[in-house]
Amino acid sequence: MKRLLPGLFLMFVGCAELPHDLPARPALKAPQTAATLSALSGTSADTDIQPLQEHWWTSFGLTNLDRLIETALRDAPDLAAAQARLRTADQAERLARLDAKVHYETDASVVREHLSKNGLFPPPIGGSTFTQTDITENLSYTLDWWGKNRALIQAAGNERQAARDEADAVRQTLAAAVADTYFAWADVEARLAAARALTQSHRKEHALLKVRFDLGLDSAQPLIDARKKLDLDEDRTRSLDYLARALRYRMSALVGSDPDHAASLPMPELDARLPALPARLPLDWLARRPDVAALRSQVEAASDRSAAAKADFYPNLDLRMMIGLETLDLSKLFQANSLSASIGPALHLPIFNRQTLSAKLGKREADYAASVAAYNRTILEAARQAADAYALIASLEHRSQAQRLALHETEQTRSLAEQRRQIGLASPLDALEANSAVLTQGMHEIEIQAARLRARVALFKALGGDALHKDPAP
Repeated sequence: MKRLLPGLFLMFVGCAELPHDLPARPALKAPQTAATLSALSGTSADTDIQPLQEHWWTSFGLTNLDRLIETALRDAPDLAAAQARLRTADQAERLARLDAKVHYETDASVVREHLSKNGLFPPPIGGSTFTQTDITENLSYTLDWWGKNRALIQAAGNERQAARDEADAVRQTLAAAVADTYFAWADVEARLAAARALTQSHRKEHALLKVRFDLGLDSAQPLIDARKKLDLDEDRTRSLDYLARALRYRMSALVGSDPDHAASLPMPELDARLPALPARLPLDWLARRPDVAALRSQVEAASDRSAAAKADFYPNLDLRMMIGLETLDLSKLFQANSLSASIGPALHLPIFNRQTLSAKLGKREADYAASVAAYNRTILEAARQAADAYALIASLEHRSQAQRLALHETEQTRSLAEQRRQIGLASPLDALEANSAVLTQGMHEIEIQAARLRARVALFKALGGDALHKDPAP
Protein backbone atom coordinates (compact mmCIF):
# COMPACT_ATOMS: atom_id res chain seq x y z
CA MET A 1 0.00 0.00 0.00
CA LYS A 2 2.87 2.34 0.84
CA ARG A 3 4.30 1.81 -2.66
CA LEU A 4 1.05 3.00 -4.25
CA LEU A 5 0.94 6.26 -2.27
CA PRO A 6 3.65 8.07 -4.28
CA GLY A 7 1.92 7.16 -7.55
CA LEU A 8 -1.46 8.34 -6.30
CA PHE A 9 0.14 11.55 -5.03
CA LEU A 10 1.72 12.18 -8.44
CA MET A 11 -1.60 11.65 -10.16
CA PHE A 12 -3.32 14.06 -7.79
CA VAL A 13 -0.81 16.86 -8.09
CA GLY A 14 -0.23 16.17 -11.80
CA CYS A 15 -3.64 17.42 -12.89
CA ALA A 16 -3.60 20.59 -14.97
CA GLU A 17 -6.22 23.17 -14.04
CA LEU A 18 -8.96 23.70 -16.62
CA PRO A 19 -9.02 27.25 -18.03
CA HIS A 20 -11.52 29.65 -16.51
CA ASP A 21 -11.80 32.00 -19.50
CA LEU A 22 -13.74 29.70 -21.81
CA PRO A 23 -16.82 31.47 -23.24
CA ALA A 24 -20.28 30.15 -22.43
CA ARG A 25 -21.56 27.59 -24.88
CA PRO A 26 -24.25 28.83 -27.32
CA ALA A 27 -27.67 27.19 -27.26
CA LEU A 28 -29.32 25.28 -30.11
CA LYS A 29 -32.30 27.08 -31.56
CA ALA A 30 -35.75 25.52 -31.91
CA PRO A 31 -37.76 27.90 -34.10
CA GLN A 32 -41.48 28.20 -33.43
CA THR A 33 -43.24 27.05 -36.59
CA ALA A 34 -46.39 25.27 -35.46
CA ALA A 35 -48.76 28.24 -35.57
CA THR A 36 -47.38 29.61 -38.86
CA LEU A 37 -47.42 26.31 -40.72
CA SER A 38 -50.80 25.36 -39.30
CA ALA A 39 -52.33 28.62 -40.46
CA LEU A 40 -50.78 28.37 -43.91
CA SER A 41 -51.44 24.68 -44.49
CA GLY A 42 -54.97 24.98 -43.18
CA THR A 43 -55.89 27.12 -46.18
CA SER A 44 -55.24 24.35 -48.66
CA ALA A 45 -54.93 21.04 -46.80
CA ASP A 46 -57.71 18.61 -45.99
CA THR A 47 -57.97 16.88 -42.66
CA ASP A 48 -57.98 13.34 -44.08
CA ILE A 49 -54.96 13.60 -46.38
CA GLN A 50 -52.44 10.76 -46.17
CA PRO A 51 -48.85 11.62 -45.15
CA LEU A 52 -46.12 12.13 -47.72
CA GLN A 53 -45.08 9.08 -49.68
CA GLU A 54 -41.68 7.57 -49.01
CA HIS A 55 -40.41 8.70 -52.43
CA TRP A 56 -42.31 11.96 -52.68
CA TRP A 57 -41.71 12.47 -56.41
CA THR A 58 -43.85 9.44 -57.26
CA SER A 59 -46.88 11.35 -55.95
CA PHE A 60 -46.89 13.40 -59.20
CA GLY A 61 -47.80 10.24 -61.15
CA LEU A 62 -45.26 10.81 -63.97
CA THR A 63 -43.27 7.77 -65.10
CA ASN A 64 -40.72 9.84 -67.01
CA LEU A 65 -40.02 11.98 -63.94
CA ASP A 66 -39.58 8.88 -61.77
CA ARG A 67 -37.07 7.42 -64.24
CA LEU A 68 -35.08 10.64 -64.48
CA ILE A 69 -34.78 10.90 -60.70
CA GLU A 70 -33.81 7.23 -60.41
CA THR A 71 -31.10 7.79 -63.03
CA ALA A 72 -29.82 10.89 -61.23
CA LEU A 73 -29.68 9.09 -57.88
CA ARG A 74 -27.71 6.30 -59.50
CA ASP A 75 -25.26 8.17 -61.75
CA ALA A 76 -24.88 11.76 -60.48
CA PRO A 77 -21.30 12.78 -59.51
CA ASP A 78 -22.51 14.72 -56.44
CA LEU A 79 -23.98 11.57 -54.93
CA ALA A 80 -20.82 9.58 -55.71
CA ALA A 81 -18.80 12.21 -53.84
CA ALA A 82 -21.19 12.02 -50.87
CA GLN A 83 -20.85 8.22 -50.78
CA ALA A 84 -17.06 8.57 -50.83
CA ARG A 85 -17.23 10.94 -47.83
CA LEU A 86 -19.40 8.40 -46.02
CA ARG A 87 -16.85 5.64 -46.64
CA THR A 88 -14.14 7.95 -45.31
CA ALA A 89 -16.18 8.56 -42.14
CA ASP A 90 -16.73 4.80 -41.73
CA GLN A 91 -12.98 4.18 -41.80
CA ALA A 92 -12.35 7.09 -39.42
CA GLU A 93 -14.72 5.54 -36.87
CA ARG A 94 -13.02 2.18 -37.32
CA LEU A 95 -9.62 3.77 -36.65
CA ALA A 96 -10.96 5.48 -33.52
CA ARG A 97 -12.16 2.14 -32.16
CA LEU A 98 -8.85 0.46 -32.98
CA ASP A 99 -6.91 3.25 -31.25
CA ALA A 100 -8.82 2.53 -28.04
CA LYS A 101 -7.71 -1.12 -28.03
CA VAL A 102 -4.33 -2.73 -27.38
CA HIS A 103 -1.66 -1.45 -29.77
CA TYR A 104 0.70 -3.97 -31.33
CA GLU A 105 3.99 -3.14 -33.00
CA THR A 106 6.42 -5.67 -34.41
CA ASP A 107 9.98 -4.57 -35.21
CA ALA A 108 12.84 -6.53 -36.72
CA SER A 109 16.33 -5.29 -37.51
CA VAL A 110 19.71 -6.60 -38.57
CA VAL A 111 22.58 -4.13 -38.03
CA ARG A 112 26.21 -4.69 -38.97
CA GLU A 113 28.32 -2.54 -36.61
CA HIS A 114 32.03 -1.85 -36.05
CA LEU A 115 33.07 -0.48 -32.63
CA SER A 116 35.95 1.99 -32.27
CA LYS A 117 39.06 0.88 -30.37
CA ASN A 118 39.19 4.36 -28.81
CA GLY A 119 35.56 4.44 -27.85
CA LEU A 120 33.60 3.48 -24.76
CA PHE A 121 34.50 -0.19 -24.91
CA PRO A 122 38.19 -1.21 -24.76
CA PRO A 123 39.64 -4.06 -26.87
CA PRO A 124 38.91 -6.81 -27.52
CA ILE A 125 35.30 -5.53 -27.69
CA GLY A 126 36.51 -2.21 -29.05
CA GLY A 127 37.69 -2.60 -32.60
CA SER A 128 35.49 -5.66 -33.22
CA THR A 129 32.78 -6.00 -35.87
CA PHE A 130 29.54 -7.81 -35.14
CA THR A 131 25.96 -8.22 -36.37
CA GLN A 132 23.13 -7.18 -34.01
CA THR A 133 19.83 -8.99 -34.70
CA ASP A 134 16.62 -7.93 -32.93
CA ILE A 135 13.00 -9.07 -33.19
CA THR A 136 10.62 -7.36 -30.74
CA GLU A 137 6.87 -7.24 -30.13
CA ASN A 138 5.63 -4.11 -28.34
CA LEU A 139 2.22 -3.93 -26.69
CA SER A 140 0.64 -0.85 -25.12
CA TYR A 141 -2.77 -0.06 -23.69
CA THR A 142 -4.20 3.20 -22.35
CA LEU A 143 -6.46 2.78 -19.33
CA ASP A 144 -8.54 5.80 -20.40
CA TRP A 145 -9.66 6.70 -16.88
CA TRP A 146 -11.12 10.05 -17.96
CA GLY A 147 -12.98 8.85 -21.04
CA LYS A 148 -10.84 10.44 -23.77
CA ASN A 149 -10.94 7.42 -26.06
CA ARG A 150 -14.67 6.93 -25.47
CA ALA A 151 -15.27 10.56 -26.41
CA LEU A 152 -13.19 10.21 -29.58
CA ILE A 153 -15.12 7.08 -30.58
CA GLN A 154 -18.42 8.89 -30.01
CA ALA A 155 -17.14 11.84 -32.06
CA ALA A 156 -16.19 9.56 -34.94
CA GLY A 157 -19.61 7.87 -34.75
CA ASN A 158 -21.39 11.22 -34.85
CA GLU A 159 -19.26 12.33 -37.79
CA ARG A 160 -20.16 9.10 -39.60
CA GLN A 161 -23.84 9.79 -38.94
CA ALA A 162 -23.34 13.33 -40.22
CA ALA A 163 -21.82 11.94 -43.42
CA ARG A 164 -24.78 9.58 -43.78
CA ASP A 165 -27.24 12.45 -43.31
CA GLU A 166 -25.27 14.58 -45.77
CA ALA A 167 -25.61 11.81 -48.35
CA ASP A 168 -29.37 11.78 -47.72
CA ALA A 169 -29.42 15.56 -48.08
CA VAL A 170 -27.63 15.27 -51.43
CA ARG A 171 -30.27 12.76 -52.57
CA GLN A 172 -33.11 15.04 -51.56
CA THR A 173 -31.48 18.10 -53.12
CA LEU A 174 -30.75 16.20 -56.33
CA ALA A 175 -34.27 14.75 -56.55
CA ALA A 176 -35.78 18.21 -55.94
CA ALA A 177 -33.49 19.76 -58.57
CA VAL A 178 -34.53 17.16 -61.15
CA ALA A 179 -38.24 17.59 -60.35
CA ASP A 180 -38.04 21.39 -60.39
CA THR A 181 -36.12 21.38 -63.69
CA TYR A 182 -38.60 18.89 -65.14
CA PHE A 183 -41.61 21.09 -64.41
CA ALA A 184 -39.79 24.26 -65.47
CA TRP A 185 -38.92 22.54 -68.75
CA ALA A 186 -42.48 21.26 -69.17
CA ASP A 187 -43.76 24.79 -68.53
CA VAL A 188 -41.50 26.26 -71.22
CA GLU A 189 -42.31 23.56 -73.77
CA ALA A 190 -46.07 23.96 -73.21
CA ARG A 191 -45.87 27.74 -73.43
CA LEU A 192 -43.69 27.45 -76.54
CA ALA A 193 -46.37 25.35 -78.26
CA ALA A 194 -49.04 27.87 -77.18
CA ALA A 195 -46.86 30.76 -78.37
CA ARG A 196 -46.52 29.18 -81.80
CA ALA A 197 -50.28 28.71 -81.99
CA LEU A 198 -50.75 32.34 -80.95
CA THR A 199 -48.32 33.41 -83.68
CA GLN A 200 -50.41 31.54 -86.25
CA SER A 201 -53.54 33.32 -85.02
CA HIS A 202 -51.79 36.70 -85.22
CA ARG A 203 -50.59 35.94 -88.74
CA LYS A 204 -54.15 35.31 -89.81
CA GLU A 205 -55.17 38.62 -88.20
CA HIS A 206 -52.32 40.37 -90.03
CA ALA A 207 -53.37 38.81 -93.33
CA LEU A 208 -57.01 39.91 -92.92
CA LEU A 209 -55.98 43.45 -91.92
CA LYS A 210 -53.69 43.68 -94.94
CA VAL A 211 -56.56 42.73 -97.21
CA ARG A 212 -58.78 45.37 -95.59
CA PHE A 213 -55.97 47.95 -95.93
CA ASP A 214 -55.42 47.09 -99.57
CA LEU A 215 -59.17 47.50 -100.20
CA GLY A 216 -59.11 50.83 -98.43
CA LEU A 217 -61.42 49.66 -95.65
CA ASP A 218 -58.97 50.39 -92.80
CA SER A 219 -56.14 52.74 -92.08
CA ALA A 220 -52.54 51.61 -91.77
CA GLN A 221 -52.55 51.73 -87.96
CA PRO A 222 -54.31 48.36 -87.32
CA LEU A 223 -51.88 46.73 -89.78
CA ILE A 224 -48.91 48.31 -87.97
CA ASP A 225 -50.27 47.10 -84.61
CA ALA A 226 -50.68 43.60 -86.03
CA ARG A 227 -47.07 43.66 -87.26
CA LYS A 228 -45.91 44.66 -83.78
CA LYS A 229 -47.77 41.65 -82.35
CA LEU A 230 -45.92 39.34 -84.74
CA ASP A 231 -42.59 40.90 -83.77
CA LEU A 232 -43.37 40.33 -80.10
CA ASP A 233 -44.45 36.77 -80.89
CA GLU A 234 -41.18 36.07 -82.65
CA ASP A 235 -39.13 37.47 -79.75
CA ARG A 236 -41.14 35.44 -77.21
CA THR A 237 -40.80 32.26 -79.28
CA ARG A 238 -37.04 32.64 -79.58
CA SER A 239 -36.71 33.30 -75.86
CA LEU A 240 -38.82 30.25 -74.97
CA ASP A 241 -36.93 28.10 -77.46
CA TYR A 242 -33.63 29.08 -75.80
CA LEU A 243 -35.02 28.35 -72.32
CA ALA A 244 -36.22 24.94 -73.50
CA ARG A 245 -32.75 24.09 -74.78
CA ALA A 246 -31.05 25.39 -71.62
CA LEU A 247 -33.38 23.38 -69.37
CA ARG A 248 -32.82 20.27 -71.48
CA TYR A 249 -29.05 20.68 -71.00
CA ARG A 250 -29.55 21.28 -67.27
CA MET A 251 -31.58 18.11 -66.95
CA SER A 252 -28.91 16.19 -68.84
CA ALA A 253 -26.27 17.38 -66.38
CA LEU A 254 -28.44 16.52 -63.37
CA VAL A 255 -28.85 12.91 -64.49
CA GLY A 256 -25.10 12.61 -65.02
CA SER A 257 -25.05 12.85 -68.81
CA ASP A 258 -23.42 15.23 -71.29
CA PRO A 259 -24.99 17.79 -73.69
CA ASP A 260 -24.69 15.43 -76.67
CA HIS A 261 -27.18 13.07 -75.00
CA ALA A 262 -29.65 15.81 -74.07
CA ALA A 263 -31.62 15.27 -77.27
CA SER A 264 -32.46 11.70 -76.18
CA LEU A 265 -34.23 12.87 -73.02
CA PRO A 266 -38.00 12.29 -73.01
CA MET A 267 -40.21 15.32 -73.46
CA PRO A 268 -41.56 16.51 -70.10
CA GLU A 269 -45.27 16.44 -69.28
CA LEU A 270 -47.14 19.14 -67.45
CA ASP A 271 -50.25 17.02 -67.02
CA ALA A 272 -49.14 15.79 -63.61
CA ARG A 273 -51.23 14.85 -60.62
CA LEU A 274 -51.09 17.68 -58.10
CA PRO A 275 -50.02 16.02 -54.83
CA ALA A 276 -52.12 16.74 -51.78
CA LEU A 277 -50.51 18.67 -48.96
CA PRO A 278 -49.88 17.02 -45.59
CA ALA A 279 -52.62 18.07 -43.22
CA ARG A 280 -50.39 17.52 -40.18
CA LEU A 281 -46.65 17.81 -39.68
CA PRO A 282 -44.72 15.73 -37.12
CA LEU A 283 -43.46 17.83 -34.25
CA ASP A 284 -39.84 16.83 -34.91
CA TRP A 285 -39.93 17.10 -38.71
CA LEU A 286 -37.56 20.06 -38.83
CA ALA A 287 -34.75 18.42 -36.85
CA ARG A 288 -35.05 15.25 -38.96
CA ARG A 289 -34.45 17.04 -42.25
CA PRO A 290 -31.20 15.48 -43.58
CA ASP A 291 -29.10 18.64 -43.77
CA VAL A 292 -30.29 19.78 -40.32
CA ALA A 293 -29.71 16.31 -38.84
CA ALA A 294 -26.19 16.28 -40.31
CA LEU A 295 -25.35 19.56 -38.61
CA ARG A 296 -26.82 18.32 -35.32
CA SER A 297 -24.50 15.30 -35.52
CA GLN A 298 -21.62 17.68 -36.21
CA VAL A 299 -22.54 19.59 -33.04
CA GLU A 300 -22.48 16.33 -31.05
CA ALA A 301 -19.12 15.39 -32.58
CA ALA A 302 -17.67 18.79 -31.69
CA SER A 303 -18.90 18.36 -28.10
CA ASP A 304 -17.30 14.91 -27.91
CA ARG A 305 -13.96 16.22 -29.18
CA SER A 306 -14.09 18.99 -26.61
CA ALA A 307 -14.68 16.36 -23.91
CA ALA A 308 -11.62 14.47 -25.18
CA ALA A 309 -9.56 17.68 -24.98
CA LYS A 310 -10.68 18.17 -21.35
CA ALA A 311 -9.53 14.63 -20.51
CA ASP A 312 -5.98 15.64 -21.48
CA PHE A 313 -5.89 17.89 -18.39
CA TYR A 314 -5.79 14.80 -16.14
CA PRO A 315 -3.02 12.24 -15.68
CA ASN A 316 -3.33 8.99 -17.53
CA LEU A 317 -1.64 5.63 -17.31
CA ASP A 318 -0.37 3.47 -20.15
CA LEU A 319 0.55 -0.18 -19.68
CA ARG A 320 3.48 -1.24 -21.86
CA MET A 321 5.11 -4.59 -22.50
CA MET A 322 7.95 -5.63 -24.76
CA ILE A 323 9.11 -9.13 -25.58
CA GLY A 324 11.70 -10.03 -28.15
CA LEU A 325 14.84 -11.81 -29.23
CA GLU A 326 18.26 -10.20 -29.31
CA THR A 327 21.60 -11.72 -30.27
CA LEU A 328 24.99 -11.00 -31.78
CA ASP A 329 25.08 -14.46 -33.29
CA LEU A 330 22.30 -15.07 -35.80
CA SER A 331 22.47 -18.83 -35.23
CA LYS A 332 21.49 -18.30 -31.58
CA LEU A 333 18.52 -16.01 -32.34
CA PHE A 334 15.82 -18.50 -31.36
CA GLN A 335 17.55 -19.85 -28.25
CA ALA A 336 16.08 -19.21 -24.82
CA ASN A 337 19.06 -17.14 -23.76
CA SER A 338 18.29 -14.61 -26.53
CA LEU A 339 14.98 -13.69 -24.92
CA SER A 340 14.50 -10.09 -23.74
CA ALA A 341 11.40 -8.60 -22.14
CA SER A 342 10.13 -5.62 -20.21
CA ILE A 343 6.84 -4.58 -18.66
CA GLY A 344 5.67 -1.58 -16.70
CA PRO A 345 3.35 1.43 -16.49
CA ALA A 346 3.96 4.84 -18.04
CA LEU A 347 2.34 7.76 -16.25
CA HIS A 348 1.44 10.85 -18.29
CA LEU A 349 1.43 14.09 -16.25
CA PRO A 350 0.11 17.23 -17.97
CA ILE A 351 1.37 19.70 -15.37
CA PHE A 352 3.98 21.37 -17.58
CA ASN A 353 2.01 21.93 -20.81
CA ARG A 354 -1.13 23.61 -19.50
CA GLN A 355 -0.93 26.44 -22.07
CA THR A 356 -0.85 23.98 -24.97
CA LEU A 357 -3.77 22.03 -23.53
CA SER A 358 -5.72 25.25 -22.93
CA ALA A 359 -5.17 26.30 -26.54
CA LYS A 360 -6.35 22.91 -27.82
CA LEU A 361 -9.43 23.02 -25.62
CA GLY A 362 -10.16 26.60 -26.68
CA LYS A 363 -10.00 25.52 -30.32
CA ARG A 364 -12.39 22.63 -29.68
CA GLU A 365 -14.84 24.92 -27.91
CA ALA A 366 -14.61 27.37 -30.81
CA ASP A 367 -15.34 24.49 -33.21
CA TYR A 368 -18.38 23.63 -31.09
CA ALA A 369 -19.63 27.23 -31.20
CA ALA A 370 -19.15 27.30 -34.99
CA SER A 371 -21.09 24.04 -35.35
CA VAL A 372 -23.95 25.40 -33.24
CA ALA A 373 -24.03 28.59 -35.30
CA ALA A 374 -24.18 26.58 -38.54
CA TYR A 375 -26.99 24.43 -37.09
CA ASN A 376 -28.99 27.44 -35.90
CA ARG A 377 -28.59 29.21 -39.23
CA THR A 378 -29.69 26.12 -41.17
CA ILE A 379 -32.68 25.27 -38.98
CA LEU A 380 -33.97 28.84 -39.18
CA GLU A 381 -33.53 28.78 -42.94
CA ALA A 382 -35.36 25.43 -43.09
CA ALA A 383 -38.27 26.93 -41.15
CA ARG A 384 -38.33 29.92 -43.49
CA GLN A 385 -38.30 27.67 -46.56
CA ALA A 386 -41.22 25.61 -45.28
CA ALA A 387 -43.28 28.67 -44.35
CA ASP A 388 -42.43 30.34 -47.67
CA ALA A 389 -43.37 27.22 -49.65
CA TYR A 390 -46.72 26.98 -47.85
CA ALA A 391 -47.39 30.69 -48.40
CA LEU A 392 -46.53 30.36 -52.11
CA ILE A 393 -48.84 27.38 -52.50
CA ALA A 394 -51.68 29.25 -50.81
CA SER A 395 -51.11 32.26 -53.09
CA LEU A 396 -50.97 30.11 -56.22
CA GLU A 397 -54.21 28.38 -55.27
CA HIS A 398 -56.00 31.74 -55.25
CA ARG A 399 -54.31 32.81 -58.49
CA SER A 400 -55.23 29.51 -60.12
CA GLN A 401 -58.90 29.96 -59.25
CA ALA A 402 -58.90 33.48 -60.69
CA GLN A 403 -57.03 32.32 -63.78
CA ARG A 404 -59.45 29.45 -64.42
CA LEU A 405 -62.32 31.94 -64.21
CA ALA A 406 -60.58 34.31 -66.66
CA LEU A 407 -59.87 31.45 -69.08
CA HIS A 408 -63.48 30.28 -68.87
CA GLU A 409 -64.73 33.79 -69.65
CA THR A 410 -62.43 34.17 -72.68
CA GLU A 411 -63.50 30.76 -73.96
CA GLN A 412 -67.13 31.83 -73.70
CA THR A 413 -66.27 35.04 -75.56
CA ARG A 414 -64.55 33.06 -78.31
CA SER A 415 -67.53 30.70 -78.59
CA LEU A 416 -69.93 33.64 -78.92
CA ALA A 417 -67.68 35.36 -81.47
CA GLU A 418 -67.51 32.17 -83.54
CA GLN A 419 -71.29 31.80 -83.42
CA ARG A 420 -71.78 35.44 -84.45
CA ARG A 421 -69.30 34.99 -87.31
CA GLN A 422 -71.17 31.95 -88.61
CA ILE A 423 -74.45 33.88 -88.80
CA GLY A 424 -72.79 36.98 -90.24
CA LEU A 425 -73.06 39.24 -87.17
CA ALA A 426 -69.30 39.41 -86.57
CA SER A 427 -66.27 39.50 -88.82
CA PRO A 428 -63.59 36.76 -88.96
CA LEU A 429 -61.25 39.28 -87.35
CA ASP A 430 -63.41 39.36 -84.20
CA ALA A 431 -63.25 35.56 -83.97
CA LEU A 432 -59.44 35.59 -84.43
CA GLU A 433 -59.01 38.22 -81.72
CA ALA A 434 -61.15 36.16 -79.35
CA ASN A 435 -59.10 33.06 -80.19
CA SER A 436 -55.86 34.97 -79.51
CA ALA A 437 -57.23 36.04 -76.14
CA VAL A 438 -57.95 32.39 -75.27
CA LEU A 439 -54.42 31.35 -76.29
CA THR A 440 -52.93 34.17 -74.18
CA GLN A 441 -54.97 33.15 -71.15
CA GLY A 442 -53.97 29.54 -71.81
CA MET A 443 -50.31 30.52 -71.55
CA HIS A 444 -51.02 32.14 -68.18
CA GLU A 445 -52.84 28.97 -67.11
CA ILE A 446 -49.81 26.85 -68.11
CA GLU A 447 -47.46 29.11 -66.19
CA ILE A 448 -49.54 28.99 -63.01
CA GLN A 449 -49.98 25.21 -63.22
CA ALA A 450 -46.22 24.74 -63.54
CA ALA A 451 -45.66 27.12 -60.63
CA ARG A 452 -48.07 25.08 -58.48
CA LEU A 453 -46.14 21.89 -59.25
CA ARG A 454 -42.79 23.54 -58.59
CA ALA A 455 -44.10 24.94 -55.31
CA ARG A 456 -45.00 21.38 -54.26
CA VAL A 457 -41.43 20.34 -55.05
CA ALA A 458 -40.09 23.22 -52.95
CA LEU A 459 -42.35 22.19 -50.06
CA PHE A 460 -41.30 18.54 -50.21
CA LYS A 461 -37.66 19.60 -50.19
CA ALA A 462 -38.26 21.96 -47.26
CA LEU A 463 -39.97 19.18 -45.30
CA GLY A 464 -37.02 16.85 -45.81
CA GLY A 465 -38.73 14.43 -48.19
CA ASP A 466 -37.96 10.87 -47.12
CA ALA A 467 -36.80 12.08 -43.72
CA LEU A 468 -40.45 12.23 -42.64
CA HIS A 469 -40.56 8.42 -42.85
CA LYS A 470 -37.40 7.75 -40.88
CA ASP A 471 -37.53 6.74 -37.26
CA PRO A 472 -36.29 9.52 -35.02
CA ALA A 473 -32.87 9.04 -33.52
CA PRO A 474 -32.94 7.56 -30.02
